[in-house]
Amino acid sequence: MDSTPQTANSFAVDIETLPFEGGTDPAFGSVLWRTLINGSAAQPKEFVVGLAEFGPQGTLPAHRHSPAEFYVGIDGSGTVTIDGVAHDLRPGITLYIASMAEHGTLAGPEGLKMLYGFSEPSFESIVYHFSATTKPNTPA
Repeated sequence: MDSTPQTANSFAVDIETLPFEGGTDPAFGSVLWRTLINGSAAQPKEFVVGLAEFGPQGTLPAHRHSPAEFYVGIDGSGTVTIDGVAHDLRPGITLYIASMAEHGTLAGPEGLKMLYGFSEPSFESIVYHFSATTKPNTPA
């Protein structure tokens, strides 16, 4: 049993118990993620937080969405291109991605692990507009 104190509004999450998502829709590239904090229509949260993992040279294609987002490098390295400007992402680096800024990720040769987050009540409410497609895609 988890010894972490919890209340009706607070909780603890063990990442090892969460399934990987992604890897099935080619529009999202090869990124896999685990959603750590997420709400629903019935129980919205103040924000969404997850951990994304990329294998060597893994990708998340260029896209846009209306909520701003942050990335925090945890392990490995990669390049995140935001509105045409390349930014290194590695442990200790945090990136702020403004609302509707086009951004995509390419992991380095050792792969990349990063924390990400949105100020949205649920991940399912975020509409992704991939630059290579004409129709919006939403995460499954």
